[in-house]
Amino acid sequence: MSTSGIFKTNKLDNLDSVKDVGFLISMVKSAIVSSIDTELAPLELTAAQYRVVMILSYNGRSTLANLCEEMDYDRGAMSRLLCRLESKGLLDKKPCPEDKRSMYLTLSDKGAAFIPDILPKVNAVFHKGFNGFAEQEKEQLNSLLLRFLNNLKEVRNKE
Repeated sequence: MSTSGIFKTNKLDNLDSVKDVGFLISMVKSAIVSSIDTELAPLELTAAQYRVVMILSYNGRSTLANLCEEMDYDRGAMSRLLCRLESKGLLDKKPCPEDKRSMYLTLSDKGAAFIPDILPKVNAVFHKGFNGFAEQEKEQLNSLLLRFLNNLKEVRNKE
């Protein structure tokens, strides 16, 4: 899906930076996902699959339930996504000794070796998005987004 039509149709220059912030963040997320999907298509990987690969890379292992919570996916959609990664040989499943109904998910050796192919393509998306930003602006945006995310996590944890 091309995002250029979205931007022209919605006349982003007319957005109110306070009232329309939710819409703007939603548009940014859609543009990022679409761009990552396009960049990773030659590797036969999607943005969602990339997220799972990176979560497992950073965490070492996870479960279907934990990935569903972290990515806000339902169990059926996550199960299908994991099956696709497993069929590509990027994922290993092992029974969880504490809970026989659950499986530990880890990157396979092939999955771990795939990361150096993935990261430059994903980083290219963000490099393009940050075109024209000063280093200080990038750092400020990163800081503000982390603060925003932490605020939302605090609200979720109180529920």
